[in-house]
Amino acid sequence: MMAFGKFPSFAKFIENYEAARQREATERERGLTFEQRVEARRTERNVVEVDATIDVREPDDVDGDRHYRLRVRVDDVLHGDPDVDADIERNVENHSDVFVAIRYGDRMGILEPIPGLDPGVKLRLKGEWIPRDQAQNHGGEKMSVLHFTHHPIGFTCTPQKCFS
Repeated sequence: MMAFGKFPSFAKFIENYEAARQREATERERGLTFEQRVEARRTERNVVEVDATIDVREPDDVDGDRHYRLRVRVDDVLHGDPDVDADIERNVENHSDVFVAIRYGDRMGILEPIPGLDPGVKLRLKGEWIPRDQAQNHGGEKMSVLHFTHHPIGFTCTPQKCFS
């Protein structure tokens, strides 16, 4: 089991982060019509698509939901989100590592194994971006995070194959 910030695993971090995000969304949506709530939920996730290179492959997180754990360098931004573009640009300019979690082994993640997740491999990733300060303020490590690189939001592509 690999810790992530103050949490015993990335799975626990993201579980806690998502619960807090849901509470905040519920509070923001008080008094909105059904249509306004639907639109707010559609746009609240900071979904991005990037090309990246694996710098470090950490041991897989197997506590609870299983995740491949990678530290990547973002090479190119194919689709950004205005809410997180500044954080993405900071990572690109500084060549900072971004933590990537790819859930696998169940219906919410990628069912089949992803071979070849080794340092130096190029990936195309789509998922939800959590800015560095937001991740740290929530108790995670002081680095940006890209997650939901699987169902229901994103995908992970290696040079050989795309997984979603």
